[in-house]
Amino acid sequence: MEEMDMPHRLDNHEERISALEQNYGTLSLKINDLERGQLDMKNTLLTEFSSTKSMLNDQNAMNQRLLEHMYGIQTTKITSKKDIILGLVGGGGIVGVLIGIVAFWEQISNVFGG
Repeated sequence: MEEMDMPHRLDNHEERISALEQNYGTLSLKINDLERGQLDMKNTLLTEFSSTKSMLNDQNAMNQRLLEHMYGIQTTKITSKKDIILGLVGGGGIVGVLIGIVAFWEQISNVFGG
């Protein structure tokens, strides 16, 4: 590599700095475009998700009405522990009471003086 004189080196240095500044400006614009594109995509996804969610809710409601119409199946929503306990006791409550009376008959008869 041949030796460069000082003014030529300074000119070359300025050219390289100028090229780097141009490349940095281009890169900065591309990054801004990419961020804008990602934000647009995020907004689109959120909008589509909410519309899809509402369509699924509508579809579930139609399916429930169809089941009720075709098979007479009533669906209920369980929202608390009270609903669960009432469902379990209500389904086997009478049978459970009879089994309890038979199982503990001796203690029950002792309590009532039998």
